[in-house]
Amino acid sequence: MLARTRMILPVLLVLPVAAHADPFRPSREQQIQLGERAAKDLKAKEKVLPESDERVKMLRSIGNRIIAKLSDKDKNWPYTFDVIDKNEVNAFALPGGKTFFYTGLLSKMKTEDELAAVVGHELTHAYREHFASSYADAQKRELGLAVLLTILRADRNMVTVAAISNQLLFDLPFSRRHETEADDRGTDAMVLAGFNPTGAANVFRMFQELKKGGASPEFLSTHPDDKNRVKRIEDRIKKMKVTWGPLKPLPWAKP
Repeated sequence: MLARTRMILPVLLVLPVAAHADPFRPSREQQIQLGERAAKDLKAKEKVLPESDERVKMLRSIGNRIIAKLSDKDKNWPYTFDVIDKNEVNAFALPGGKTFFYTGLLSKMKTEDELAAVVGHELTHAYREHFASSYADAQKRELGLAVLLTILRADRNMVTVAAISNQLLFDLPFSRRHETEADDRGTDAMVLAGFNPTGAANVFRMFQELKKGGASPEFLSTHPDDKNRVKRIEDRIKKMKVTWGPLKPLPWAKP
């Protein structure tokens, strides 16, 4: 997960659940609702590039190529792609699939394959419902097992969650397991869409270089640095034993 900008917009939810379901896990519909509200607030506060901008067109083209190769279940989310005009090395997908990239990140990328790697990573967070899992886990840790059991005994069909806010949406970190899954599935998705997975290793190597140079990318504020990340991706690529075409430069990339 790349870093998520901080905003506050209270969202109160009542979560009706079946007796066997996780009472603290937002449903698909609730995740979409949360993402829509957060995206609306974000667009009201930030400068979003118009559809005619080449960076928006490229992001949407790559995003749609990757979505087209997902399974029917995974592609069945209301994905959107927008670019925020801000000099931050940052990108994120909100619950439900609304995805934002910052011009600061796009300006650092050299190839379509690098962009595809980050798109695949962020889409994985959305369709694997990582926010819902992280939120449920956080609530259980806060309440404790004893309180949880008391609530469930009191009402097995309805639990009120009164504190899902945009602050939580943008600050709740994903687990290392979620990040690894996003790396792996994101790389697989970009390959299925016809991109060169070397771009995945290159973009994460670029993040590491920025950190070494003192310009730590925003995403590192919520993603613990994994020194073996690039090597693990490169090893995964080698196991694919496939030859890909050359990396394709982005139109705005500097030589």
